[in-house]
Formats: sequence, C-alpha cells, structure tokens
Amino acid sequence: MSENNDNIRFLSAISYIFVFFIVGHFAVEKDNPDLRFHKFQGGVLFGVFSVLYFLDFILIMIFSFSSGLQTMLGFILTSAITLAYIFLIVFGIRSALKFEQKQLPFIGFFAVRLREMVDNRTK
Repeated sequence: MSENNDNIRFLSAISYIFVFFIVGHFAVEKDNPDLRFHKFQGGVLFGVFSVLYFLDFILIMIFSFSSGLQTMLGFILTSAITLAYIFLIVFGIRSALKFEQKQLPFIGFFAVRLREMVDNRTK
C-alpha cells in the first residue's frame, strides 16, 4: 500500500510541471481522487500560463516599433508571468507531496469547475 501511495504522491507532484499532468491520465492509479485533483489543477495551470505567455509574445510584437519599450515591457511582463508560474508550481507540488487537496490561488477554482464538468459529462 505504501508503494501505491508513493506512486500517487509522485504522479500528483509532477502534474504541476509543464505538460507532465498528462502522465497521470495514463497511470494505473488515474482514478484516485488525489491524483485526479492534482492532474486537473496541473492541466489548468499549464493551459492558463501557455495562454499568458502567448499574449505576452503578442504584446511584445505589438510594441516592436519601440525597441526600448519592447525590451522593458518584455522583461517586466515575462518575469512577472514566470515568477507567478514558479510560485504556483511550488505551491502545487508542496500540497501534492503532503496529500492535501489545496486549490491553487486564482486557478484552483477553474480546475474544480472543469473537473465537475468532465465528471458530469461522463455520467
């Protein structure tokens, strides 16, 4: 049983690292409630920050007429997005390693709603 808990803990923790939330979808323990919670949060986290990085890129391209403004805006905005992403990754991994189902700030709400929508659709 301890080995199974270690697998769930590991899969839950890596769910927050980039696209590794997909690994939990193919795991033997994929129906475990803890793993489901963390893989949905990891997926929403990845999706939200992918969109933010894309919007950051578009905004930097829009301001390409002014190299000084583009450089400053690009540095500040990209740094802020990256720091927020790292903070949320660490927060998620920490709660996964403790077997806690804490919602991520700003993103956890959407992950819970998405999981409810998926669960209702599969019933």
